[in-house]
Amino acid sequence: MGSRIDAMVTALENHNRDIPHKILSRTDYTSTEDLFEVIFRPDLVTIASVMTWNVITLDHTKTAYDAASIMKEKRIGSVIVTAYGKPFGIVTEKDLAHMSAFLDVPPKSLILSYLASRPLICARPTQTIQEAADIMGEYNIDHLPILEKDKIVGMITTRDIAVYLLYA
Repeated sequence: MGSRIDAMVTALENHNRDIPHKILSRTDYTSTEDLFEVIFRPDLVTIASVMTWNVITLDHTKTAYDAASIMKEKRIGSVIVTAYGKPFGIVTEKDLAHMSAFLDVPPKSLILSYLASRPLICARPTQTIQEAADIMGEYNIDHLPILEKDKIVGMITTRDIAVYLLYA
């Protein structure tokens, strides 16, 4: 029994002892660093990993009131405007604010085909977050619809990018 106790005492004494680096070199640090680069660098992470997948659409014949109501209900900042089932434009909270400030037209009378920003600037889900940020900066937009095979599959916003960068 004495040898067991001696072995435990030796193990505890050596527990905090510095171990040479060569013994710890079981991890390939190069590949670990590469993995962190892929996870945390916006120029390597795709839009699909950050975007919102559930996008609300409204037909171009609906009104500004309809758009404002659904944005408030769903707590979202934009809706995609469609014409004959295809993406046509986008209406954002900013568009609605400008409309109410500058136009003397009741929201229930203003149809979305007049109000929608177009052409619709889009990206693909395989593009990087950095590419999305570049597109948004170039066109001065805060909402970037994600298009795949002529269908809107998602949306990325400046807030999504900021949250990603904050927590990455």
